[in-house]
Amino acid sequence: MKKIKSAELAAGYERDGFAVIPDLLNAEECERLKAEARHVLNHHAKPGSSVHVHVAAVNPAFRALAEDPRIVDMLRPVMPHGVMFLSDKIVYKSPDKTFPTPWHIDCFYWRNTRPKLSVWIPLDDALPENGTLTVVPGSHKKDWRMVKMGLPSGDFQYELAEQGWREGDVVTCAIKRGTAILFSDRLVHGSTPNTAGKDRYAIISTYHAPAADEPFDLEFPARKILVPAA
Repeated sequence: MKKIKSAELAAGYERDGFAVIPDLLNAEECERLKAEARHVLNHHAKPGSSVHVHVAAVNPAFRALAEDPRIVDMLRPVMPHGVMFLSDKIVYKSPDKTFPTPWHIDCFYWRNTRPKLSVWIPLDDALPENGTLTVVPGSHKKDWRMVKMGLPSGDFQYELAEQGWREGDVVTCAIKRGTAILFSDRLVHGSTPNTAGKDRYAIISTYHAPAADEPFDLEFPARKILVPAA
């Protein structure tokens, strides 16, 4: 993993709402985790699912990843009040899942709970043609409204009510597999369409500061304090 200075990482995250950490995992680790992801989807997910939550609760390899010192070290500068793992999910894009993920903010799905951030790691190279992450830098500093949508597939139920940015503000994250992107739950993000005709796997792990359990937390059995509250 390429070392990024803590102050630089924290400043960039505060400014943009996300940060990119190159080469967190190597190619061998990505291949091993892809095999584990396929096993989880085959044995624990509903048939045809593109997203499966609670991976660390059923798979030791992903449990180890959630607690990996490399991830914890990069979270420390942006989480000065401690680090607690909440949950993780596999996001699988098959050749027939061609639609883009609509613009959204994660905090909508856990309203009235403490702030959170997620770590997105593609296990295949993530490119504009295979549905990579798209973000709007600085959008975490604004308030956004989500509205009901509902694609025919039923994969998504909500999207942003409006897009208050210019086309040139969007960053399309074309990155090597094993690169990590950490982003605020208030950051506007989505994905490009998946037109490559290939499988693509990613793992998203979510963290927040340690504190007394909120009712929402109890839905996630793998939660664990990794860095105690200062």
